[in-house]
Amino acid sequence: LVELAISPYHIEGQAVFAAYLRDISHRRAGEEAMQRLAAIIESSNDAIISKDLQGTIISWNEGAARIFGYEADEVIGQPITILIPEERRSEEAEILGKIGSGERTTHYETVRRRKDGALIDVSLTVSPIKDQDGKVVGASKIGRDISDRTQHEKRREAQYAIATITSGEASLTEAAVKILETIVRSGRWVFGALWLRQPDGSISCNHTWQLPSASVNEFDRDTRSRVLGPGEGIPGEVLQSRKAAWIDDVTVSPKFTRKKSAAASGLHSSLIFPLASPAGPNGVIEVVSNSVVSPDPDLLRLVEALGIQVGLYIERKHTEDELHRQKDAAEAANQAKDRFLAALSHELRTPLTPVLMWACATAADENLDPQMREDVRMVCRNVELEARLIDDLLDLTRITQGKLQLKLQTSDVHVLFEHAAEIIRSQLTLKNLTLSSELKATNHHVVGDPTRLQQVFWNLLKNAQKFTPENGRVIVRSYDSSPGVLAFEISDTGRGIDPELMPKLFTAFQQGGSSTEGLGLGLAICKAIVEMHGGKISARSEGAETGATFTVELSTVAGQGVAGSSEVTPTAQPWRKLRILMVEDHEHTALVMSRLLRRSGHEVVTANTVESAIEVLRSTKLDLLVSDLGLPDGNGFQVMRELAKRSRAKGIAVSGYGMDEDLAQSSAAGFSAHLTKPISAEELTQTIKEVTGG
Repeated sequence: LVELAISPYHIEGQAVFAAYLRDISHRRAGEEAMQRLAAIIESSNDAIISKDLQGTIISWNEGAARIFGYEADEVIGQPITILIPEERRSEEAEILGKIGSGERTTHYETVRRRKDGALIDVSLTVSPIKDQDGKVVGASKIGRDISDRTQHEKRREAQYAIATITSGEASLTEAAVKILETIVRSGRWVFGALWLRQPDGSISCNHTWQLPSASVNEFDRDTRSRVLGPGEGIPGEVLQSRKAAWIDDVTVSPKFTRKKSAAASGLHSSLIFPLASPAGPNGVIEVVSNSVVSPDPDLLRLVEALGIQVGLYIERKHTEDELHRQKDAAEAANQAKDRFLAALSHELRTPLTPVLMWACATAADENLDPQMREDVRMVCRNVELEARLIDDLLDLTRITQGKLQLKLQTSDVHVLFEHAAEIIRSQLTLKNLTLSSELKATNHHVVGDPTRLQQVFWNLLKNAQKFTPENGRVIVRSYDSSPGVLAFEISDTGRGIDPELMPKLFTAFQQGGSSTEGLGLGLAICKAIVEMHGGKISARSEGAETGATFTVELSTVAGQGVAGSSEVTPTAQPWRKLRILMVEDHEHTALVMSRLLRRSGHEVVTANTVESAIEVLRSTKLDLLVSDLGLPDGNGFQVMRELAKRSRAKGIAVSGYGMDEDLAQSSAAGFSAHLTKPISAEELTQTIKEVTGG
């Protein structure tokens, strides 16, 4: 392709023509290329904009008009910042700085504002424009509307995030804030509120969240202050209808009761959706935007799913809260029961002490008429039985609380059984019952608590004695049931066990047959103690009037360092006279105990308050303190601590409180021993010898 130019000339009166030919193939190709590029730019769906280094728009294509809503003649010559939200203006200065140095910015995702004020997500590629000399004179921007993509991503992320929150263990208060933040950030919202249904049917808002950049505090306060009755306001309507509501502009909606505060906070569109649960909607979530947001079918489908997720979570939390309240109430009731049992134990034990001490001391008097001595022994037995019932109550409390502690040592089970049999032998004799034993186990040593195992045997023997009629028999056998396992069987010829009673035989407060003696705790305690030793206890009976057999199985060990051996005889300690301070506010107990101690040759000083006891400590040198713990003006711990400051004398606590924590408190205060009322004169005397060594 050439360009032809002909120019006429006159030379010496003659006409001359000069022709010039120029190859313009490259130029024409360039012009065509420019035309094609302009057509591409104009027809592109993307916004293609150019601006100078001052940020003034100098070109604008149809794609830009479609995306941003401005025609070319409206924006050319205008600053590019008309498209940029206020909070993102700093981005433009950063982009211009990079362009000035010749850098290119690609796939930069940000937010821009349309002519109608709506915000859109865009992806920008910004390149420098250079002149013929390579100098940067402006920038071209290619912008793509990615709102649909980012909206979809945000909504799916929000759904996943809320599923994670509602499946966790966070409290409703913690989760509510996270849920609201997630939903608000997933769209063009600036504020979110959680309204919860109250028992009376009203709804109120205790949880809100707002974008840090939003200035909606007045609307927040207004929302939190509202309590809406059933069906009142749009939140109330949504709760009642169970359908989401989309409000184009809350400032003009006649049903929106917070128009004034919404207008003051610059708010417009709102979406309110119900929270569903099997028991019905339990609340609504409200989100509000500071711009006009068009109804979105996809979002409405999403919030329906979110409403179910959050509603089920709230229902679960309400159920958990109710269970926690019931658990706390049950624990409070248990604690009240334990305090009652401890107080009851103290009140029952205290008056038994002088009776038991007097009766046992009197029964030991060989000069007393034999019949009278037997009658007094009967008093002793019944007082001891009463004390055993109290102990069973406290043991059951220890077991249910997991506070029953075992003092383990290698023990001879045969010896422990003999000790238990000796305690109950007199009661067997009264009913003319024959006790026979066949202890044939080759290894009868176990690691256990001797006192507790003896308690098991005593309970089982007592059971046999109680349910066997006069002239009956109680048979005890031990044998090797399997390698390393010892079995103990206690059988009787008594009334037997009804088949319907067998499944609940080892249940607390369950009594056999029509018996009303005791509390029905013995077998339950036996089962707990045996199982704490890693053993098993079982019962069998052919039915009424066929007798019963109880079997205890325990693992055995080699018999070294055996406790409970009948061959060990304690070394006798020489008797010596002691000066004893007796602190007891129960008049009869103080009278009997001091009288018996004086009869044993001791010098006894009495006091009935902390103040009077400390007065004695200041004026009298003592060898021993025997003190009740509950005193009118304080407690025995105070007396013991005062004694420890003044001398090295020992102390014995005597109390109606006998739980493990009571014993621990006594030991911590400095007492060398803790006796639980009622106590016998023999028990007190023996403890004094052990504590004082004389």
